[in-house]
Amino acid sequence: MTGTLIASTSTDETHLPVPPDGQHRRIANMRHLIHRYLDQVIDSGTSLLGDYTRRLEQQLGERWGGHAVATSSGTESLHFSLRIAGIGPGDEVIVPDMTFVSTAFAVNAAHATPVFVDVEPDTWLISPDAIRKAITPRTKAIIPVHLYGQVAEMDEIMAIAEEHGLVVIEDCAQAHDATYKGKPAGSFGDFGCFSMWVGKNVGGLDDGGFVIVKDEKNLQAMQRMHNLGRDRTIRYLHHSWGSRARLSELNAAILSHQITMLPEWNEQRRLIATTYDKAFAGLPLATPTVRPDREHVFYKYTVHTEHADALESHLKNRGISTERIYPYLLSEQPAFAHLPHRVEPTPVARANNAKLLCLPMYPELSYAEQQAVIAGVTSFFANHG
Repeated sequence: MTGTLIASTSTDETHLPVPPDGQHRRIANMRHLIHRYLDQVIDSGTSLLGDYTRRLEQQLGERWGGHAVATSSGTESLHFSLRIAGIGPGDEVIVPDMTFVSTAFAVNAAHATPVFVDVEPDTWLISPDAIRKAITPRTKAIIPVHLYGQVAEMDEIMAIAEEHGLVVIEDCAQAHDATYKGKPAGSFGDFGCFSMWVGKNVGGLDDGGFVIVKDEKNLQAMQRMHNLGRDRTIRYLHHSWGSRARLSELNAAILSHQITMLPEWNEQRRLIATTYDKAFAGLPLATPTVRPDREHVFYKYTVHTEHADALESHLKNRGISTERIYPYLLSEQPAFAHLPHRVEPTPVARANNAKLLCLPMYPELSYAEQQAVIAGVTSFFANHG
């Protein structure tokens, strides 16, 4: 790795910087392949909805089951799924308070009301008990978020949905190839929505996403909605409302290649997580809880500590960048002072969100960098045990 040496403010040591994420390395490693794909796209004369998009959608459908539609983002994937499910004005959609704002914004974009509920106190995933307590006659859907790379408690969530006749739209933005009892994220609900933003476990050059549509009767609606309400073969005949939310051919080509690399990349993430787990055993911080019936893909490696702020500062002084995913709960976001929403009691999320810190986690993280992270964390707790 290359980088400028950083002097610690607390010691005479120097340290190589460790970035919080590694997508820039992944894209740089693909530079020559990306240039080749760009030439092929230019030569094809098709920048959208061409052979690469069809190939990618076939790969995605085979891998996750159902019918895949490539989109411009995970946000629009959620938005379109809600609309196709018939969610609209007057309806409520249950979402976890601890998630990225896109989960709730998609509900608002469908002119419905997001309802923020609590999470479980070890995995930080949406709480089935909190879902049950939040249901009203206006509730029409649940969006379980598979946060950090672990699938939510889908058996219980699906049972609740069946009992109350609710639509389930999975937010799988952080859970590419994560499994629950052997089944992949995105294969449980009516729709499985994925982000392929550059920083995800699989990501293109910039934004991107896809939807897994379980029921074939919704496939045509999804294909039209992301393409201004028209079929892919007739340019100026618009059958229904739609948006311009297609994935570019260049990104489709890059992602088609990356899908083949995903198992290897996820396994490297799990190996790094195991290294961290062993190194941090016995320290006064909680490492990620992985339920025995699940396979985690560690989009983020998130620790819980009463000293999160001080640990973050200590690591920064050693050149190690960390992240807060996410520093604000949905219920704390100023945007919702102006947007329809409802907040259920979220004591677990409120008591713990500020105590969570994401350590560097990506396949390109070198052994030396892993050891630097471990040294930084252990040296902190040597003085804060």
